[in-house]
Amino acid sequence: MPDRTDRRRSAERAFEAIGIRIPNDKVRFYSAVRPTDKGDFYSIGARGSFNSHRNVLKLAAADGLKNVLVFEDDIAFKRVPATLVNDIVARLPRENWDLVYFGYGKVRSADLKGPLAAWPHDTQGGHFYAVNGRFIGTMIQYMNECEARPKDHPDGGPMSRDGVFNHIRYVNPEIRVLFAVPNLAIQRSSRTDISPLRSFDRITWLRPIVERLRSVKTQVHLWIDEIIGLD
Repeated sequence: MPDRTDRRRSAERAFEAIGIRIPNDKVRFYSAVRPTDKGDFYSIGARGSFNSHRNVLKLAAADGLKNVLVFEDDIAFKRVPATLVNDIVARLPRENWDLVYFGYGKVRSADLKGPLAAWPHDTQGGHFYAVNGRFIGTMIQYMNECEARPKDHPDGGPMSRDGVFNHIRYVNPEIRVLFAVPNLAIQRSSRTDISPLRSFDRITWLRPIVERLRSVKTQVHLWIDEIIGLD
């Protein structure tokens, strides 16, 4: 969101920490638009997130990209050896894939065999993933169809980004999803634009304090992960 300058600054710092300066010709920020109503989605924020991810795919399709790497603005990269990242990158061209999650939730990397693991189950987290160029049009079409259907339609109706990326696989089980091993990123703790605000987020003067505490929480998570390998 254009008004979330705090998230933009944090995202820029996250990229700079891994040696990527912003702006550059490979990284583009998408300016989201807040819907005026939730429609058949469960919240305005869920509809906005759905639209943002779809619009990014539309931009990629319009540019004829071979593939697109998508980040949400609460990205926090894990500190992992460069050799592990290089292994993932080297393996990817040899794999058959439609979606690759380089960052994900609710799954431990320690339970997966890398550097890329096929994942047949639901996914959680759209903060760091890639869409193969050949699959971009399919994903856009499915999202359009879901938006046009009634809520809770068996083929998929209006739902969250996670929901639509999972439901398309119920309809088409042949879609190939991979997880990077290890998990390369988490979602930074920050004030949400999707769900209703918590009471302390509604108090303007408290926000700097709360955001500082959230920043510490994220750094502790990354530090613990680096020391003992927790996901």
